[in-house]
Amino acid sequence: MEINWYGSFFVILSIFLVAIYRRIRFVDLFIFFVPFNSTAVFFIAETPFSLPLLLFFLAFFSFIFIAIVKRKIKYPKTLRRNLRWLFVTGVAAILSQIMPFIINGDYKVLDRYNSLVFYAKEIPLVPSFQWITQLFYFLIGLLIVFLVTVSYQTRYDIKRLFKFFIAGISFMIFWGWFEYFCFFTKIPYPYEIFDHMGMSRKGTLIGSNGLPRMVSVTMEASYFAQILTPAIPFFYWFNQKNTTTEFYSSKNKFLYTISTISLVIAQTSTGILGFLMTIGLLLKNKIRNFSRNIKIILVLLFAVLCALGLFFAITILIEKSGNYSGIERLKTITLGVKYFIDYPLLGVGWGVFPTYDFLINLLANFGLIGTIPFLILLRNIYIKLGKLIKLKDNNLAISRAGIESFVLILIVSQLSGFIYHSQYFWMYIGIAMSIAALDKTKTQ
Repeated sequence: MEINWYGSFFVILSIFLVAIYRRIRFVDLFIFFVPFNSTAVFFIAETPFSLPLLLFFLAFFSFIFIAIVKRKIKYPKTLRRNLRWLFVTGVAAILSQIMPFIINGDYKVLDRYNSLVFYAKEIPLVPSFQWITQLFYFLIGLLIVFLVTVSYQTRYDIKRLFKFFIAGISFMIFWGWFEYFCFFTKIPYPYEIFDHMGMSRKGTLIGSNGLPRMVSVTMEASYFAQILTPAIPFFYWFNQKNTTTEFYSSKNKFLYTISTISLVIAQTSTGILGFLMTIGLLLKNKIRNFSRNIKIILVLLFAVLCALGLFFAITILIEKSGNYSGIERLKTITLGVKYFIDYPLLGVGWGVFPTYDFLINLLANFGLIGTIPFLILLRNIYIKLGKLIKLKDNNLAISRAGIESFVLILIVSQLSGFIYHSQYFWMYIGIAMSIAALDKTKTQ
């Protein structure tokens, strides 16, 4: 085992903070460090163990310890149905692991792990420890949703959550712009502090236009955009004085602006998509304040902006279509459809064939038996958030931010990739589920 002292320092610091300050918990620090998915604590046989993952384990086992001491786990009744579907999804993922044993070499699947997809060949599917590892990541994701949901149940809890969440996202943005500053001032970029397995660990990643792509503390620019896009609705709604009270902060206006710009600076199709969706939501939320003629002009301007954005996005996609990245995306999705059609109930087994999207990934890997309960869970969260918005009580701002963030993380996961082995997707689902569980008894 090789220890990374930079990542280990943050773990030691986290333990120190929890020991000294009673109000800080490991789950709070986990929320803060979720964007740091390129920071490794140690390596086992060259396999990295990331900082967010280790903090999750500290948070989860401390939660279990407290539950054992108190002899109960408290969670609101409004969560019971969603927690059941979460449990059913996990059981389905575990059951899907029997598929490699059932198939046992009688069916060929593209090898996704031992070579680039561009060069990979379809090989007979047999049981492998690799599938267990991928199942492990997925189950951890479900546990993250559970942990976040039961740890933040009241408005007071959720306010504390967003203190750490906004602080972590803010640092991610700051470090990304610091990378830009280093590039233009010719100062050596200290990538070794946070990036131990990402794309900038050998130096600043330069785009096709000669400018650096914004990677920050994440694995790559696409991850940066995926993490940032669903955070922007919280910056917007927490800056509206007329719809929120304790969540309001004037700094959120700055964070909203700089985040929207950062999506473009990231130089990735995911970032351009996130930018267009952010502007679209801004237009949706503000357009009712204008006259009919101004509305028409704004809609036309947005259409022009979308056309320009799509042009640049298509340009990036065309560039990718001739290289490994574009071919890999198309190839995995088309083959994923094929594998699902051949094995519709449990797929080929969770983790056997990850694709570069959300829905086909679910269908190909654990079939209808796993996909349906997971989609029901997501549907329940969306419907509950919608009902909270209709109440127009003091949960209005956080409910609107929650539903917009929830929709954005699903869209970017569908179009850019379902990164189930990282923690940010599950954190956003957990946040949405916590907000959806709010009711009038918890507005005090």
